[in-house]
Amino acid sequence: MTGTTVAHWNNVITRQQREQFETYGFLTVKGALGQEEVARLTEAVDRLHAEEERAGRLDADGNMHLLACLFRDEAFLELLDHPATFPIVWGMLGWNIFGFHSHADVHPPLPGPRPRRWRWHQDGGRINLEVETPVTRPRLSVKCSYWLSDASEPGRGNFMVVPGSHRTNTLQRPRNLDDYGEDPPGAVELTAEPGDAIVFDRRIWHTRTDNHSEVTRKAVFVAYTYRWMRPYDYTEAPAELLERLSPVRRQLLGEGADPLQYWGRGDAERPPLFRELDAAGLLDLSVPNQRP
Repeated sequence: MTGTTVAHWNNVITRQQREQFETYGFLTVKGALGQEEVARLTEAVDRLHAEEERAGRLDADGNMHLLACLFRDEAFLELLDHPATFPIVWGMLGWNIFGFHSHADVHPPLPGPRPRRWRWHQDGGRINLEVETPVTRPRLSVKCSYWLSDASEPGRGNFMVVPGSHRTNTLQRPRNLDDYGEDPPGAVELTAEPGDAIVFDRRIWHTRTDNHSEVTRKAVFVAYTYRWMRPYDYTEAPAELLERLSPVRRQLLGEGADPLQYWGRGDAERPPLFRELDAAGLLDLSVPNQRP
């Protein structure tokens, strides 16, 4: 059976991490992945990029934005409950969660100067239009980005954010979205070395910088939300895959006793993640979303 148990991630989110996440909307986890993990994931990303290229599914610049990558190579499944990042995820969202979205990205260096295209956004799509929130939108999801290429210098397709903007529903846009000058006030271009991870609130305003370096940008993203939400980029996990995974990973790929359980009703048995965290004494009952 493939899968991590609570003995592998017996740490919890720290008070400092929680405060930083609440204040700025993101956390950087240095060295989240070891060298062997980076090599294994890079090999998987390179293979998929080659497959997508042969299938004619890359854009004119050779970029890949491959959705639902979790099901394209089992190397990515190790990220679902990775001990360096998962305690932050469940620490912020609680135990009634699953991985609803993933993607593997490859962005080769641009061949020359390009107009700056406006890509600033909050994650969530229709949520931002259909959920009535006059003050601050609900968090609803947390996303982890794992960096496989060297983004330790600006201009390498870096992750760019406006710290604290997860508390703001709007962002002033320039008139010309296809070629703009200044970034939003307070914008910061984050740097990352291979193996670093950035965990962020889906509401934070963020973008990707253009890659004008000589390094091909490679990263993998895994996003989590509550089990009463729908998957973003897949219908259901393959049954033959679920059979080989641990109970926690089956939950994190959407498995459950019945739909009512996703809402905390129906089946009296709590989901696997709750049972493991509870048995290990890791739940903080002062946090509402960690209570049974």
